[in-house]
Amino acid sequence: WLVVARAPADDTITDVTNTNQVTADTNTTTTTTTTDSTTTDTTLATTVVVQQNDQQAITSSSRSFTERFGSHSSDTNFENIELSRYLMTDAMSEQADKLITQGQNTGQDANTFLSVESTVTGVTLTDYSDGATGATVEVAVRQKKTVGQQAATYSNETARLTLKKVGGSWKVDSFRWL
Repeated sequence: WLVVARAPADDTITDVTNTNQVTADTNTTTTTTTTDSTTTDTTLATTVVVQQNDQQAITSSSRSFTERFGSHSSDTNFENIELSRYLMTDAMSEQADKLITQGQNTGQDANTFLSVESTVTGVTLTDYSDGATGATVEVAVRQKKTVGQQAATYSNETARLTLKKVGGSWKVDSFRWL
């Protein structure tokens, strides 16, 4: 991946030094310290090039996808899956469609709130070699589950993802909880 960030030419950075005054009275002796204030305006135009190697891109895609795909709420109507589609291959998108259909058909008691929040705690590349167009990763996740008004429960889970390089980007081709 190649990311280029450029600050617009009209960005202004202002450096300000504050004025401080200290006065101490002891009997008849007074000490005063004053620091002058200066302001400097500087206009910067910079270009920053950030290159991400394949391993970093795989890890980043896996982390982002797992947190979004593994987090859901009965109040959001599968929004988490829709928001992660840009990270999916066509095959994974079909798997996601089946999951949505299954969830809609199963339906949950309308009065029961369900929420699962997934936070990635680690990503391990289990199958990858330089120049490859496919990879397998295992993602460690800490999940917080809330049902109705009950106290939240916590668990540690692991997901296995396979990724494919599609048009220069790493996309999730399959996902399953272990």
